[in-house]
Amino acid sequence: MLTRAKGDFDRAEKPFQIPCIVRMQKLGIPVSICLMTQNLLEYALRGNGRQSDDAYESLGVVSEDLHLLLLDPDRFLFDYDNENTDNMKLLYRKDKLYGRDKEETLITDAFCRVSRGKSEAFFIGGFSGSGKSMLVNNLRNTVNAVGGYTIKHKFDAMSQEEPLSGVISAFNQICLMIKGRARPVIAKKLSDEFGDDFGLLIRLLPSVSVLFPELVSPAIHVEDAVTMNARSVSFTLLRFVRVVSSPRHPVMLFLDDMQWADSTALDVDHDLFDLIEKLEISNVPTTKVSLTGLDQEDLNTMISDALCLYPRICKSLSCIVYQKTKGNPFFVLEFMQSLQSRGLLQYNSHQKRWVWNEDITRGEEITNNVLHLLSSKMNGLSDNVQTLLKAMACFGTSTNESVIGYLSESAGYSGVRNGLEGALHDGYIEKDGEGYLKFVHDKVREAAYNLIPDSDKKQFHYDLGKALYSSCDGKDVDDAIFLPIASQINHGKEWILKDNKFSIAIAELNMKAGKKALDGCDDKTAYSYLGTALSLLPRDHWESHYDLSLRIYFLMASAANSTCRDDEAELTLQKIFEKAQCLDDQLPSYLLLNEILLSQGNPKGAYNTCASVLSQLGETIPNSVTPEAASAMLAETLTMYEEVYNDEWINKKLEDEKIRTIAKIYNSCGSAAEFTERDMPVYSSSLDSFRRLCHERRTTCKHLVSAC
Repeated sequence: MLTRAKGDFDRAEKPFQIPCIVRMQKLGIPVSICLMTQNLLEYALRGNGRQSDDAYESLGVVSEDLHLLLLDPDRFLFDYDNENTDNMKLLYRKDKLYGRDKEETLITDAFCRVSRGKSEAFFIGGFSGSGKSMLVNNLRNTVNAVGGYTIKHKFDAMSQEEPLSGVISAFNQICLMIKGRARPVIAKKLSDEFGDDFGLLIRLLPSVSVLFPELVSPAIHVEDAVTMNARSVSFTLLRFVRVVSSPRHPVMLFLDDMQWADSTALDVDHDLFDLIEKLEISNVPTTKVSLTGLDQEDLNTMISDALCLYPRICKSLSCIVYQKTKGNPFFVLEFMQSLQSRGLLQYNSHQKRWVWNEDITRGEEITNNVLHLLSSKMNGLSDNVQTLLKAMACFGTSTNESVIGYLSESAGYSGVRNGLEGALHDGYIEKDGEGYLKFVHDKVREAAYNLIPDSDKKQFHYDLGKALYSSCDGKDVDDAIFLPIASQINHGKEWILKDNKFSIAIAELNMKAGKKALDGCDDKTAYSYLGTALSLLPRDHWESHYDLSLRIYFLMASAANSTCRDDEAELTLQKIFEKAQCLDDQLPSYLLLNEILLSQGNPKGAYNTCASVLSQLGETIPNSVTPEAASAMLAETLTMYEEVYNDEWINKKLEDEKIRTIAKIYNSCGSAAEFTERDMPVYSSSLDSFRRLCHERRTTCKHLVSAC
C-alpha cells in the first residue's frame, strides 16, 4: 500500500496514530476534520519530537483550511460516499480556469469596449493544452448576460471542408440565437438591407429562414443560383453582421486553431502575423495574449481540487507534477491520470483519501511529451475502443454520431458501438448535444491517429470509407454521411480505378459531395470533390455515361469559376458545348459563360452569346426601339409583374425548366446590353422580348419573374 510520505507503507492501514483522533474517526467524524485536528495536535506536540510533515505551521494556514471547508463542503469536508473505491475518479473542476485571472480581465475589458460600439480583435496564443479555448469559453456567460451572441468555429487539420465553410457555419448559428430574442426587429432589418439580394443571403445562411416563418424557401440549385465567390461571400457576411450586431447585441466570433485556416477564410494572407499587422494598419485595436504553463501555486490549487485535499497536503505531489509537465494544464490532467492508472496514485479506503509515494513517483522515467503519454495509454485499451478512436481520428476533431451507427453495421467495425461506450467512459470523447461526437482535445485526436502506422494510413482511410459505403449503399442517407464517405474513400483512388463499375459509383458520390459543397459556398472543397469525380470517369465517359458527364462538367465549371479559375471554367464549358447532344443541354452552360464574361468586363461578348443562343431558340430581339416605346414597355411590364405576384398560381411549381432558362438568358442579355454601346434601345428590346415570353407562358410567368 502506498503512503504519502517516505515512511513505512504499512502506516497507510492506520491513518491516525493519536488515540483521540482514532476515536473521532470511529464516531463518523469526517476525515478532513480528523486530519485537521491531528495536525493541530502535532503542531502543539512539536517540541516532543512528534511533529509530522503535515503539522500546521501557523493559525493562518488553519484559517485557510477552514475557509475551504466552508466554501466547498462537498469537496473538502465530507467523505466519499462510495463503497467501490477501485474506480474512483479525480474530481477536476472542468468549469474552472486556473491561473488566468490577468488574461480573463483583459478579454473581459476588451468585450466591454466592443459592447460600447467599438470593434476590436483579440488574439490568444500558446502551446497546445495551455487553456486558450477555455479562456474564451469562460467569457460566454458575460456575453449572454448583456444580450450578445457568441459564435464559434474550430478549424480542423483533418477536415475535408475548406476553412471558409466553417466560418459560414459559425455565422449560421446566430440566426437560431436571434429567433428567441429579437426576431421581428432583426427580420425587418434584414429584409430592408438585402432587398432583392435576400435569396443570396438564404443560400449562404439557410438558418435565416427561421426568422421568417411565413417564408416558403424553394430549393436552390447550382444551375439556378448566382455564383458566389469568396469575395461576394465576405461582402454578404459583412452586411449580415452589420444588421444583427449592435452595442446592445454585440457579436463575439471565436475562431479556434486559426493555424489551419487559409487565406480564403481570413480574407488575408495565410500568415497570421500579416492579419495582425493589417488590422493594426487599419487602426483596429488588437490585444495579443500568450498563455504559458501554470505556476506552482496555481497548479497546486488545481491538484488540491482534484484530490479533494487541503492544498498544503498536496504540495509535495504538485512539485513533482510541475517538474514533469511544466504546468501545462492539459498535460497535468493526463499525467495525473497516468499516475493513477500505473498505481502510483491511489484512493486509500482506510484513510478515505488519495495517497501516493513521492520517491517512486519522482524516480519514475515518465515521458515529458503529452502525445507520447496519451499514445502509450491508448495502446492498453481494448480493440473496440482503439478501432473507434482510430476511425473518429480519420474524420477530424468531431464526427456525426450517425456515421458511427452506419459504420457499426459493417462486419469489420461491428464493435465500434461498444468502443464508443468505452471511449466516452474513459473521457477520450464527449457528446456535444447536437448529434456530434468530439475529441476532448486536439492532442487526444492526434494520439488516436498515431495509433495507425504511417505506412497503413492510406489503406485505413480507404477501408473505412468503403465500409461506410457498403453499409449505406441503397439507403437514403443525408449529407452528414456521404461527405465523410467520399473524404475517406478518395484516399484509395488507385484501388477504385481497378473496378470500372465501382469507380462510376464513387464518381457519382463525389459529384454529390461537390454539389453539396457548392450549395454551401464551400467552393474549394467542391472543386476538389468534382476534380476527383472527373478523374474517375472512363475514357469514353461522354458516350457511356453522358448524363453523369454533363452534370459533373457543369458543376466543375461552376466550381472553377467560383474559385477564380476563369480559364479552366471556360475550357470546361467549351467541352460541354462540344459534347452536348442538343441545345437544351447547353443552356445552363451558356448562362454560366455569360456570367463569366460579364465578370471579366466583357459585356459585348456576353450580349453576343445571349443573342446567338436566343436566335437558335427561335427568339427574336428587335434591332431598335424608340425611347417612348421603351418607357411604355417598361410601365406595362411592371404592371404585369404586380399582376403575377397577386395571381392565384403564385406558388405553382415550375414544370418547364427550358422556359425558365430562356427567361434567365433574356435577363442576362438585358444586363449585358445595358453596359454596351447599344445602351437603352437594345436593353429595352430585350425587356420587350422577355415581356412577350411571359404573356405567351402565363402559367409559368411568376417563376420567370422570380428567376430574374
